[in-house]
Amino acid sequence: MSKKIAVGMSGGVDSCVAAYLLKKEGWDVVGFTLKFYPNENQNRCCDLDSLYQAQRLCHKLKVPHYLLDVGSLFKKKIVNYFIESYLKGFTPNPCVYCNRLVKFGIFLEKIKSFGIDNLATGHYVNLIKEGDINYLKANKDIKKSQEYFLALIKPAALKHLMFPLADYNKTQVKEIAKKERIMFKERKESQDVCFVKDKNYSKFIEENAADCYKYSGEIKYINGKVLGEHKGIYKYTYGQRGGLGIGWKSPLYVLSIDSDSNTIMVGEKDSLFRDEFYVNELNWFLPPRKYNNIKVRIRYNSPLIGCGLQFMGNRLAVTLDQRTDKITPGQIAAFYHEDILLGGGVIEKEREKG
Repeated sequence: MSKKIAVGMSGGVDSCVAAYLLKKEGWDVVGFTLKFYPNENQNRCCDLDSLYQAQRLCHKLKVPHYLLDVGSLFKKKIVNYFIESYLKGFTPNPCVYCNRLVKFGIFLEKIKSFGIDNLATGHYVNLIKEGDINYLKANKDIKKSQEYFLALIKPAALKHLMFPLADYNKTQVKEIAKKERIMFKERKESQDVCFVKDKNYSKFIEENAADCYKYSGEIKYINGKVLGEHKGIYKYTYGQRGGLGIGWKSPLYVLSIDSDSNTIMVGEKDSLFRDEFYVNELNWFLPPRKYNNIKVRIRYNSPLIGCGLQFMGNRLAVTLDQRTDKITPGQIAAFYHEDILLGGGVIEKEREKG
């Protein structure tokens, strides 16, 4: 097996330590930083400070470093997906699609065209390789484990991947960085969407989509009574309580978003709780029919919930062992057996049969 490996380096402590560990193990490391926008200061994924930090570490490790421009694909497949999802009444998860299409998609294809068959990143996840079978398991630091965000990457990509931080937690990684002096400036971590400034999703959409006024409509109570009007369905998400701009005898929450009529349906919190939903865009690393006691995670860091699965071609009906108010169309449902990630899919907007 070739000992040459590409390392995706964002300039953060995780990817820097991942590169250091691989170099220490004798791998022929080549550092790559992905450029998502023409202007490096437009997003945290590739700002100038992060780029310089990645370059300095590669210089310290005496390994080559390259900047790979993926801006066109990123805008087309990730940014546009984000905008279109909100305009259709979904709550998207762009990080999951970026992993599938960019970081472990076009990036992997690019390095293979350069004659490099292996790719590593600083994700906290375990990759198990047993012959021709490859699958993911949670990191021992369950609160930091990131396998959920990898639930939709193509299974064929796994044989080319490595995750050097599989057996480490965040504290240990920071200790290595400090001891080996491989971090020059600690970067603030964020769970936000990297290309949206100050979490202002609606402003970003208005700046990048045409005719946003067309998405205004009515706010209705669950019984059909009109309670008010809103200025765009993209300003709302499932389960939202604040910012509705209407008065009622009890707190109201967004229950559904109808993009055909631009209607926001609201009701009391009890109406949010469900124990059934449907999933599409299925992606499996391991065949779920072979496992019992399957559980599902419907948001990052949300608790696992026991569930039953009914297969319907390329769709899946999921019945939960307990009701929850966290089911959100557009988000990812990741399925597990114990700490093994079996696969995942996208939660549908509403339950449909057939």
